[in-house]
Amino acid sequence: MPHVNVRGTEYAYIEAGSGPLLLLAHGLLGGKELYAPQLAALSDSYRCVAFDWPGHGGTGFSPDGWTADDLVADVPALIAALGEERAHLAGVSQGGAVAVRTALARPEVVASLTIMCAGPSGPAPEGLAGLRALTAALAADPDGPERRARAAAFTRSAFHDPGMPERDPEAFEAELDVLLAHPRAALELLPGVPASYGDITPRLGEVKVPTLVIWGESDPRPALGAVVADAIPGARLVTVPAAGHHVNMDAPAEVSATLRAFLADVA
Repeated sequence: MPHVNVRGTEYAYIEAGSGPLLLLAHGLLGGKELYAPQLAALSDSYRCVAFDWPGHGGTGFSPDGWTADDLVADVPALIAALGEERAHLAGVSQGGAVAVRTALARPEVVASLTIMCAGPSGPAPEGLAGLRALTAALAADPDGPERRARAAAFTRSAFHDPGMPERDPEAFEAELDVLLAHPRAALELLPGVPASYGDITPRLGEVKVPTLVIWGESDPRPALGAVVADAIPGARLVTVPAAGHHVNMDAPAEVSATLRAFLADVA
C-alpha cells in the first residue's frame, strides 16, 4: 500500500488512472476502500486518489489527537506530496466538511469542490455523545460477533438508506471490515474532529470554486443539502433517492455519473 508523508503523518492511499487529480475523502469511521466504485468509474479520465484520514486504516495518527483545522492544513500538503498543485476535492461527511473548509482556507489548490452529505457545523450534542460511546465500546470490545454486530447496528442506522444492507450485502460487509480494522488506539480519538468543527454557515458565501452538493434523500438531515447549496454561489444540488448519509456507497453509479458530468462542466 503506498504512503506519503504529510506534515509528519504517513498517509495511506490507493489510486487509479491518470489525468487531473481527483482527491476522494471518506467520512468518520470510513476508509479509502469505500471509494472503490468511483475509482473504477472515473479513472479513465482522472487520477483518482482515495486516502485514509489519520487514525483510519493505514494512516498514522498523533496520540494527542487532531482537529478539523489539522486536516485542513493536511489537504494542500497531501496534494503537494502527490506531486500536484491543485485537485478536485470530493468528500462524504467528514471528508466533505474538511474539503469545504479547505476551499475557504486555500482556494488556490482546489480546482472544484464536491460536498456529499456534509453540513457546515458539527453534530448535535447527543450525536457526538453517541459517537464517543460507540468508539469507546469498539475500542474495548474483544474481536468477535458481538463487536461486529455493534458496528453493523450503528452503520445501518447512521450511514445508510434502510434498504442498502439487503440490496448490497457484500458492500455492507466490506464496510464493516474497514471500520473494524481501524487502530484500536485511535478509535476514541476520532470524535475529536467533529467536536472541533466551527460553524462555517456565515462563510459559505465566500466559497469561490465550482461546487457540487450531492445529498442522499434518506440522510438524517434531508433538508440541509439545499441549505448548503443555496448558500454557496453557483453551487449545483443533486438529491439522490434511496440513498443515505454514505451516498457514494448507497448509490455508487448515480454518484459517479453525477461527478463525471460536473467535472466535465468544470473542465
